[in-house]
Amino acid sequence: MSAESSQKGPLRRFAARISAIFLFIYRTLFLISIMLGMVLAWLIWSGGPSVQVEDNVGLVIAPTGALVEKVEADPFQQALSQWAGEPPAQTAISDVVDAFDRAREDDRIPFVVLKLDELGSAGIAAIDEIARAARRFRDAGKKVYVWADSLTQPQYGLAAQADEIALDPFGAVWIEGYSVYPNYFADLFGKIGVDIEVFRVGEFKSAVEPFIRNDMSDAARRANAAWLEVLWNGYLQRASHVREDVASAVPELLSALPERIEAADGDIAAMVQDAGIVDRLETLGAFRSRMGETVGMDEDGHGSFRQIHFRHYLQATRERAGADPAAPEVRLVTVQGMIVDGRGEPGTAGGDRIAETLNAARRDDKVRAVVLRIDSPGGSVLASERIRRAVVALQDAGKPVVASMATQAASGGYWIAMDADAIYAYDATITGSIGVFGLWMSVSDALEKVGIGSDGVGTTPVAGALRPDRPLGEDMARVLQSGVEHAYGRFIAGVATGREMPEAAVERVAQGRVWSGQQALERGLVDALGGLREAADRAAELAGLEADHYRLTPPSAPRPGVFSMLQHLSGGILSLADTFGAQALLAGWARDALPGSDAAALLAAWPADPAGRYALCECRVTAGGLPASQGALPGPR
Repeated sequence: MSAESSQKGPLRRFAARISAIFLFIYRTLFLISIMLGMVLAWLIWSGGPSVQVEDNVGLVIAPTGALVEKVEADPFQQALSQWAGEPPAQTAISDVVDAFDRAREDDRIPFVVLKLDELGSAGIAAIDEIARAARRFRDAGKKVYVWADSLTQPQYGLAAQADEIALDPFGAVWIEGYSVYPNYFADLFGKIGVDIEVFRVGEFKSAVEPFIRNDMSDAARRANAAWLEVLWNGYLQRASHVREDVASAVPELLSALPERIEAADGDIAAMVQDAGIVDRLETLGAFRSRMGETVGMDEDGHGSFRQIHFRHYLQATRERAGADPAAPEVRLVTVQGMIVDGRGEPGTAGGDRIAETLNAARRDDKVRAVVLRIDSPGGSVLASERIRRAVVALQDAGKPVVASMATQAASGGYWIAMDADAIYAYDATITGSIGVFGLWMSVSDALEKVGIGSDGVGTTPVAGALRPDRPLGEDMARVLQSGVEHAYGRFIAGVATGREMPEAAVERVAQGRVWSGQQALERGLVDALGGLREAADRAAELAGLEADHYRLTPPSAPRPGVFSMLQHLSGGILSLADTFGAQALLAGWARDALPGSDAAALLAAWPADPAGRYALCECRVTAGGLPASQGALPGPR
């Protein structure tokens, strides 16, 4: 045996042992994924263990994360998070409303406690719908209570619907109003050699300003100030449903905040109680004991008053709350997030997916009408047009469509609504923004800075003209500008047809300007102010149905198959190395390339339109120090 062979023997045995170890780990993880998948499949299909509602218990409504029109998390991920004890990242507005409405007629529930410490964001539509449900609950002679150690602006918007707000003596309430302060990247792009070409129509179409300016234009400043004022007044009006003085007390407090805090010796809790923003100061233990005087204490459990969580309550009362299956159906189709081409990812509204859902409603003989619930700042023109065509096809089939605008239905969000038989909005809905723009980026200067050039030949004048590593020529710029102007003209004509307005009148309220729901009503862009219930009643009326004899139902979501869940789980477990390797590397590159700004996130969230045309409203606002859901762009996907 040669020396070389003797050396290879131990190396091969060592490699074989390492391979066997990795194979064992792989098989073990795969078996674990199978067992977990079976458990999670049971959780999804069965709804989990059965829950009983005891007599005389408090109902704790504790929304977590963002209040949304529709929870778009994958059922598998939801079950996995639930199994891990993590609070859901989203809470459906309808779940909170249903909990209030079911408890209103349930003699076992004497009161509701709103627990809001894990609520992240809530738009005007969420506050409005939940305020109405809380009002119905109170009208039944039942009480709504809140205890908190602190309240942000979105949290207070819901807390204000309670009969009583109790705050920890060391707590605080932070309400600051609404603001729009985008980051601007013109200098940054100039330094790194990225050339931005913008093609737009409309004086107020400011969605592209962050890419081409270093500050807010005067036109955008005027328009933003106008709709922010309406939004703020809408918030104050909703916060004063129970405490009428809040609408004036909050602005007065903010106008002299340093003096008021100093007068209270820095005691924020005492200051907000003195202003009438909260009703009493007490510790959590004292609050629990007080609630226990009505329902008793659960000494064997967590030492609090006897209670049931609203998610368990909804699960326990599913059968009792079921609608008449024989009643005619009004289908609820939700468009939530930025409108993008294709089917879209969770958090976005895929044009193909929404159009397919509308087409399925058109083919379903049980569906008599459709409510199109919109909470979107717009996005791709092509995707918006696909959804609009599906709306028209429903109407051609004799099924009326009513658009119900939630917190925002602007630009592309208005595009998909313009042909509806009726349009409803809240007074503070963000809508309008009737305008179109195009955006092109060239990195030729950036490449030149590092010694990379581009040169060659093409068979036609436009061959290679849209390569991002080449400057955009004047002829191609004319082509893109013409495409944007054509899309804008189609937008104006579509609004004129759908709203039965002269095109000149539409042009006066267009130009990319954002309007509140109240302003849109005054200008003929919506038909009435109202929420989801009013829109559903109108759809039923147009379909010839009785107001109290129809079902408002969302499309049925298919449950994931066992094998797809197993594949999902095992794939997730076995890709940990990639997750902590490649993805972390890319994230680090983005942070290094674009330091100190959210430019990378903004670019990653941009919807891809095949023709580069967008109907998108840049109407993000900040409320209480946190980005509010009004017009918020989705994060990087």
